[in-house]
Amino acid sequence: MIDFTKEDPTKDSSSKKSVEKGGRSIPRLTAHLDTLDQGMEAFMQWLRSENKMSNTSNLITLKEFVHTKYSVLYDNTIGKNVTVETPNGVPFCKSCNADDCGHVGFAILLEQKYETDGSVAE
Repeated sequence: MIDFTKEDPTKDSSSKKSVEKGGRSIPRLTAHLDTLDQGMEAFMQWLRSENKMSNTSNLITLKEFVHTKYSVLYDNTIGKNVTVETPNGVPFCKSCNADDCGHVGFAILLEQKYETDGSVAE
């Protein structure tokens, strides 16, 4: 978790567009992937990236994918692996204990890409 309490209270912190995490800048809105939309945006960023394993250019990287079973993702915003299970096509994030976080949004698009292209790799 990013500690925002260390900022100077005399400065307007809402004007900052990013936060420093692990020596790199992360957009403030994606300091943690809380929504399906943020996960879908992270997926599109990952899909467009030249190096899909890069932790510096992707908010989420794919570690392992088993169609309709689970996805193991590395979330660079929190610095750890996250498992999203997809039994019977219903995704659930084991890390967030939720079905509507950004990890689930990313996993939904992974499943759709696999169903459309037969692969998650380009």
